[in-house]
Amino acid sequence: MSLKQLKYWFPLFFWIFQIIVHVVRNIYLIFRESFGYIFNSIKITFPLDITTYIIFYYYFAPRLLKKEKLLLNILLAVGYFIVHSFIWAAVYSFFVLDDSSELKLFYFSSMGHTLLYSFYGTISRIAIDFFENREKQKELEKQNIKTELALLRSQIDPHFLFNTLNNINSFTVTNPEKASFATIKLSEIMRYMLYEASNEKVQLKNEINYIKNYLEIQQLRYKDKDFVDFKIDGNCENILIPPMLFIPFVENAFKHGSKSKEKKITINLSANSREIEFEISNFKRELNETEKNRPKGIGIVNIKRRLELLFPEKYDLKIIENKETFNVSLFIKL
Repeated sequence: MSLKQLKYWFPLFFWIFQIIVHVVRNIYLIFRESFGYIFNSIKITFPLDITTYIIFYYYFAPRLLKKEKLLLNILLAVGYFIVHSFIWAAVYSFFVLDDSSELKLFYFSSMGHTLLYSFYGTISRIAIDFFENREKQKELEKQNIKTELALLRSQIDPHFLFNTLNNINSFTVTNPEKASFATIKLSEIMRYMLYEASNEKVQLKNEINYIKNYLEIQQLRYKDKDFVDFKIDGNCENILIPPMLFIPFVENAFKHGSKSKEKKITINLSANSREIEFEISNFKRELNETEKNRPKGIGIVNIKRRLELLFPEKYDLKIIENKETFNVSLFIKL
């Protein structure tokens, strides 16, 4: 049962519980053949108490915490105490009291009874509303996180796509086989981004294949294909991770890294069912004017934000940069 449903059914559960407690508390009267007293007290008292509870639960409690017409609602609540106590006294004087001289005393004592069940009604509703609002807030935060994550992971470097299409176009004349290979790899990348990366979790092995496709396309642009060293260690089967988790670091290495065998881009990924370790390092190169003016991609700040959302207090990201190299080490506890 949801909190929304519980909010409307709670008074029924509360009063079933109250009747059970009342009967159990006076169970000894049954053995004294005074069961009629229990029935009469339920018949007379409970309808009055239920009325107070219901009115405060459904009407006063939701309004007493709001600024709108607060004074009016307080006056109405006070007025209800006075009128309802008169009704209490009148009912008991008619059904129970034999001596009318006790009526004044009973009127003031009935105020305490009214106050008690108005408190029960108010506190019950406030408590349920509190938990309902907290649940709504959590759901809202969850939706905001999903929206933010979708935005963060959707940001792939557009320059990579334009560059790849330009390469395919040039290869169609000079090297049709390369053009065909690049087209297949690009289609696999786009298929992954459009269909698999839209899920909250993907298989780690599929994420690795995505990185490999990205690397193979990038390597087509350069004569020296050994400038990337990608090593995988451990068992990557049946491990689920958020999609496109490592590609921003790989993109960053290609944007700013050297592309020679002597100064390789090295990528190491180690995984098991409990943790993942990802390391990437590259030698920095001098950027040309076009590259310096190119719009920045996802950015380290956004990467950190995504990790905070996905793995709060379960990751360790270290970035070490100096004049010659840029090194990233990411540890994730699954």
